[in-house]
Amino acid sequence: MTPTQYYKTYFHIDRGKIERVCAEAGTNFANFQQIALAGGSVGKVLAKRLSLASKNEMSVLEVLYPEDYNESAA
Repeated sequence: MTPTQYYKTYFHIDRGKIERVCAEAGTNFANFQQIALAGGSVGKVLAKRLSLASKNEMSVLEVLYPEDYNESAA
């Protein structure tokens, strides 16, 4: 799933999960919100770390190219 899909899926039911993934990936919740909600840019290193931290719920490609994975793909 894309960062936006991940955020929308877990924000209300388990915000702590998002925060844990962010911490494990070496970023913070505010930065992830910027990525997920405002289309903030993500480098390939952070994309890989987010993918690993989310146990591949967000793939590297979905993080780097969210426009290729629309909401209906969730």
